[in-house]
Amino acid sequence: MLSPKFVRRLVPAGALALLAAIGVLASPAAAGQDPVMRVSGAAGGRLGPEWPGMEGDPVRFEIDGQATDPLHPSGTFHVVHRKPDGRLLAEFSGRITSLKAVDEVAIVTGVIDAAEHPDIDLEFVGKPVAMTVYDGGDHDRIGWAWGFFGAPVSPLQGTAPYFALTDGGFRVDGGARHHGAQGNGPAVDVRTGDGTTVAAVLGGPSPTGSALRFDLSARVPAGGDATQVQGSFHFTERGKASLEGRLTCLQTGGPVAVTTGVVTRSDDPAQVGKPVSFSLKDGQVDRISWLWSWSAEKPPIADCLSTVPSYAPRWGGVVVLP
Repeated sequence: MLSPKFVRRLVPAGALALLAAIGVLASPAAAGQDPVMRVSGAAGGRLGPEWPGMEGDPVRFEIDGQATDPLHPSGTFHVVHRKPDGRLLAEFSGRITSLKAVDEVAIVTGVIDAAEHPDIDLEFVGKPVAMTVYDGGDHDRIGWAWGFFGAPVSPLQGTAPYFALTDGGFRVDGGARHHGAQGNGPAVDVRTGDGTTVAAVLGGPSPTGSALRFDLSARVPAGGDATQVQGSFHFTERGKASLEGRLTCLQTGGPVAVTTGVVTRSDDPAQVGKPVSFSLKDGQVDRISWLWSWSAEKPPIADCLSTVPSYAPRWGGVVVLP
């Protein structure tokens, strides 16, 4: 029920320590702007062939939430999954526990308070959920991770909005839509063809004021799943950090990508072998975010989970080719 193959495959044997999204990047809202972040709407669609046995099933999502502090939101969610003949497979609802939105992308997590699932022998109530919403005008999207299927859910973290919505829509208000530098596109040779390609070459002042540069190249071959990604990343912050590594998971949805990896070289040998996470958006304002497992706060994270893309580069940009 609503479980894409990459989520089913990527529940880790043990939790990986990784920094929560809180405080990694400052909000792009300038002083004096309304800091309230909102996600509202109702939308649905029919599952595709990537959900064997559920192809054609109608699903619908409702979200109504807002926050000034991402960890203290208000609001609710409601999800319904039926079979094509109208028979109920699962319906559940609950309260929102974290919400962060930047531009047209938001991640909402919550806890299920009520559920009905006649033929599914799983515990739903009390389980966490995560939903990533992309407000694309007439091309809205959503992605999800369900705790009742064993997917690890952490505050402010979600996957890419991989599911195209065809009925209804969502409004995401990040409090600073289209504020920030506009990416000029990466100075990198992006190969096109079958498969999924993500590339980034960008930089500018870091949240702490020093110069940073970020390079990433990733590709999943046609027919491959998220774990079959081929690619690498290189992150430098002048006077503070230089690290690079290989990617282990890539999920995309529209112009948004979420990827995780492992450090293979660093100025600090203690960081080698540690997991990292990146989210990227190829939009009117290109953005990225990053999470380091060696930072102070360490909630668990799974492959292909990250926070909302927040940092707008001064130069360069992101390309996402689903």
